[in-house]
Amino acid sequence: MIRVLYVQLPPARFACEEVPTNVQLAPGFLASASGAGGAEDIRVEILESDVVDVFADEGLAAEICRRQPDVVGLTLYLWNVKRSLFLASNIKRRRPETRILAGGPEVTPDNEWVLNHPALDAGVFGEGESRVRALLEVLSGRRDMGAVPGTFFKDSRGLNLNLDPVPPWDLSACPYPYLNRAIGPSRDGIIFVETVRGCPFRCRYCYYHKAFDRVRRHPIEAVEGVLDWAYAANSGVREIYLMDPTFNAVPRFAEVLKGMAARRSSKEIAIHTELRADLLNADDVILLRDAGLKTAEVGLQTTNPVALRHAGRKGDPDRTASGVHLLKDAGIEVYTGIILGLPGDRPEGFSATLQWLKKSDAYSVLQPFVLSVLPGTDFRTQAAKLGLQYDPRPPYYIQQTGTFPQDALGDALAECERVFDVELDHVPLPSFVDEGVDVISQPEEAPYISKWIVDPRRCLRGHPRLLDSVISRATDPFVFWFRGENPRDWEGAMMDALKEFMLRNPHALLDVILEFSCPPRPEFPEAALSEIADPAAFVNRSFAPFRGDGTVVFPRFFIIFQDPLHSSHRQRIEEEYGHCCVPVWDTGRTRLSDVRDDVSPRLISWPVPDVADAGETLFPALEYLYQSPLDDVVFRDSRLHRAWTCRHRKRAAVATFPERILVTVDC
Repeated sequence: MIRVLYVQLPPARFACEEVPTNVQLAPGFLASASGAGGAEDIRVEILESDVVDVFADEGLAAEICRRQPDVVGLTLYLWNVKRSLFLASNIKRRRPETRILAGGPEVTPDNEWVLNHPALDAGVFGEGESRVRALLEVLSGRRDMGAVPGTFFKDSRGLNLNLDPVPPWDLSACPYPYLNRAIGPSRDGIIFVETVRGCPFRCRYCYYHKAFDRVRRHPIEAVEGVLDWAYAANSGVREIYLMDPTFNAVPRFAEVLKGMAARRSSKEIAIHTELRADLLNADDVILLRDAGLKTAEVGLQTTNPVALRHAGRKGDPDRTASGVHLLKDAGIEVYTGIILGLPGDRPEGFSATLQWLKKSDAYSVLQPFVLSVLPGTDFRTQAAKLGLQYDPRPPYYIQQTGTFPQDALGDALAECERVFDVELDHVPLPSFVDEGVDVISQPEEAPYISKWIVDPRRCLRGHPRLLDSVISRATDPFVFWFRGENPRDWEGAMMDALKEFMLRNPHALLDVILEFSCPPRPEFPEAALSEIADPAAFVNRSFAPFRGDGTVVFPRFFIIFQDPLHSSHRQRIEEEYGHCCVPVWDTGRTRLSDVRDDVSPRLISWPVPDVADAGETLFPALEYLYQSPLDDVVFRDSRLHRAWTCRHRKRAAVATFPERILVTVDC
């Protein structure tokens, strides 16, 4: 019996309560294919969302090893590849006999830093279902690896590649994974559905058409079966993301839409997909509207004809604008994407794209992307010829081109913010809840810990087991909240705790809150950042185009100050601490009538006996004062926090991961 555990790590999220968009469609298909043909000798699990979407690195590795898998299969995407490889190393350290199998878009013959990673034993290029059974047999010693096409494996001689062509997988050969219950909807009710594989277009920055060399349809019976299940009252599905790369450019898209429209009488589900707006007509948009389409992603990319030609794209921007307006007139929100740094584009060309888009109003929401020179793409192969200099690690952002200097990239993003009045590098605040039903007093009271409020004078030194227990149960993201009196004699203990946490959870997004009766020295957060921050971490690299090379977005430090209610006092504190941490202004028990400005972040500490009363008095007053951004208002009380979040983010409490806040002020 081969015990197989498939693991797909989520994209980063900035608050424990947020549910990441980590619908496990790829592991689901692999699980279905692993058992195709009645494979009684293979036992397959998929690491469930209550584990994979919650725990930081240490907890994930421990949970995986507790299940004692023979093979761990990792799905590697741009956003999770570095963390997945760290996880693989951690598993190998704990269970050397476990074999690690890798697949996904990051596994390409030219992505050598992934293929050569010492923790990987084997991997598959492209579509994995056709070879997963064979790979599992190889890793269990029942088959010769060299006979499996489109794979890599390691042996005593090193890395071995088999680049023989692979026949396309028969999409009818295994059940659609929702239908055999291999996977279900995400915690917040989202499913991904693909009706085809492959793309009729050949954009040179995209790998998708290389992985699937032609468009193939899923059996209509399978698609109809998924829709029947999704629209059933007890399915838990509230949103469907149609994953077809260009939904209106593939066969039978109208047939699928008509099926959705017919099912809306039994249940309302929000639909999202990606479209070519220049191919839309009025009849198409009526079908999309009637099916329940709420949002559409449209790739304009650029209006520069030279850059479009280099990118292998055709299309008329004016026809794109016409299609976008048809969608908007039908009440469909349109996310229009543009790409910064395309070969052949220049600063003036990007500026012209911005001005055209603003004038044409061909968007509801602007989605600017910095070009990623992805493994396996034509742009990667031709990078030298095209003059592309790029980061060799994810997210592989362009650093400069022959026509777009490096310093002009930052200027272009700043222009984008000015023209469209958006903040492209906004990162929401962590939760400042410290009271309510989510508070626990012992680590063992909850399966995970999202925040630790601790008095360093009493509970750090001399209690290594407590620190170990917190680290092994920590979520990603995680909040360290140091609270007490004078912190200056305990800076070393706090530093040691932070270093140990990041050593064992290096990919966790860490927020540190300092709340003391006597504020800490600015030198402490400065020194801590220099010790524990990693500018090469994925989340920090992803902000580099916006904030510059060497950017550190995480870890973040916050210091809570009682609001002095005077701008000059606030300015003095900002000047002293603002370079290394964010001052948070606590209202304490100040009356609402005394809070006259929208200084942020604002921490609400007032006791509110009735949340319903807050909805009628406190919340409207804060909304009037702040208007935007409302997420700069945070609350200590968990009831107020949830009510405010549901009010402004339209997010039901049931669709979140509840916080688990450990408070230890006396050990």
